[in-house]
Amino acid sequence: MQEGLTTVFIVDDSPVVRERLSSMISELSDVNIVGQADIAFEAIESIRKLNPQVVVLDISMPGGSGLYVLEMIRKHSVKALVLMLTNFGHEQYRQKCLQLGADYFFDKSTEFEQVIEVLKGVRRQAR
Repeated sequence: MQEGLTTVFIVDDSPVVRERLSSMISELSDVNIVGQADIAFEAIESIRKLNPQVVVLDISMPGGSGLYVLEMIRKHSVKALVLMLTNFGHEQYRQKCLQLGADYFFDKSTEFEQVIEVLKGVRRQAR
């Protein structure tokens, strides 16, 4: 891995969403996707092992929820910036995610591209 790259881990049960995110992120020259998961327990273990700088996390997935993943990675002191990207854009989910330690909360149907804007901002801050 090249020094100075922002590392990202994607957690979503939809292969279409993971592919779309990967494609969009790959256009950013200074961002590297270090892993992906579609099941909660795999996500938790991989995030703890790989220690990415950014996690893009869905709420709904098999084997547990993204809320559980968020809770567990925060419990294990993972310092990653967490971007929730979900179809569950309701205010109660937003509040719960922020309460559990998410840094951002985006609705897939209207705010998908915001993930890229946040990643661009992370890179600008790192310079």
